[in-house]
Amino acid sequence: MTPFIKILEIDGFRALTGLRINGFGKVNLITGKNNSGKSSLLEAIRILATGGALRTIYDILNYREEWGAAGDSEKIYSPTDPVPFCNLFNGFPNLSSSSQGFSISATGALPPPISRINVRINWFVRKNDPDRQAYSYEPASSDLFDDAESFPALDLDIGGRKRVIPLDRFQRRFPVRTEADAAPVPCVYLDPFSSRFTSQMGALWDAIALTDAEHEIVKALKVISNDIQAVSMIGSDERNTRPRTAIVKSGRHPAPLPLRTLGDGVNRLFGVILSLCNARNGVLLVDEIENGLHYSVQTEIWRTIFRLATDLNVQIFATSHSWDCVRAFQQAAGDSPEDGVLVRLTARGDRIIPTLFTEEELKIATRDQIEVR
Repeated sequence: MTPFIKILEIDGFRALTGLRINGFGKVNLITGKNNSGKSSLLEAIRILATGGALRTIYDILNYREEWGAAGDSEKIYSPTDPVPFCNLFNGFPNLSSSSQGFSISATGALPPPISRINVRINWFVRKNDPDRQAYSYEPASSDLFDDAESFPALDLDIGGRKRVIPLDRFQRRFPVRTEADAAPVPCVYLDPFSSRFTSQMGALWDAIALTDAEHEIVKALKVISNDIQAVSMIGSDERNTRPRTAIVKSGRHPAPLPLRTLGDGVNRLFGVILSLCNARNGVLLVDEIENGLHYSVQTEIWRTIFRLATDLNVQIFATSHSWDCVRAFQQAAGDSPEDGVLVRLTARGDRIIPTLFTEEELKIATRDQIEVR
């Protein structure tokens, strides 16, 4: 089956410019030194797979604290200030006086409406049509002083569909999800730290509760702690109530206990497998997948990931800079009929250069201890 993304091209997004990766597989591990673009690559795939959703762009900027930190007057921006968005564009351009964009495109099984996206920041004016009780956005004149009511906006072309999003829609609060934000392909992102707080997994758990996925999660957790018999989520998001908490039934304890009690490894694995089950027929992105996982269990965990990627039709992109993780990935990939591909990103001057390793090449590299990180 053709993966959702077989070939990926990125130009002008963060440090990624003129980047082309040809040969992604079903399960992909992305390695590279610090600041080599691993997380940026996941962000680019996330923007593309969600169809340039406002929620995605907001989350990316918010996670990196690019809106500015509360209490720091030098880093608090007005709702129409384009400065925070300059972080998304190569070279951190001055977007208030120039128009610069980025493009992301993919060849594979992604639906055509979301297989290509071009993003710029331009200035617009709002034109009202009282007869139709509607309005439209039109480009401002080249001299912004001629258009006193002009404002900056994201100018998107998503698979040939134009969309203008005024920057003041990106408030410093979570924007409301709209139908326009719904993507035809599920895309789940797990950052390096989400699994530290099982309350953040509540929405993902609700989506798979009382389904066969619960069995898969328990089966995976047994790789680390074989005494786990069942998992559930209790509590509520309502104020003045017990927060959402994952609990487990263990053969070693007479009563259920919080999942957090079992340590970071179990919680990280819970987050990874729960996210994978939620990404059925879509894309899963995991940053620093090995966090909290002891090297002795990583091969079996990768085998579980390869199996579920096939069973649930999920294409996986994960990052790591751990040699133990690379070696475990290679061992599991050799046992799987699905393609496992390792991609190394290397910073050379102002460019990020990708190198792909097939399963056979990776087998040789790990056998001979050839550096691939």
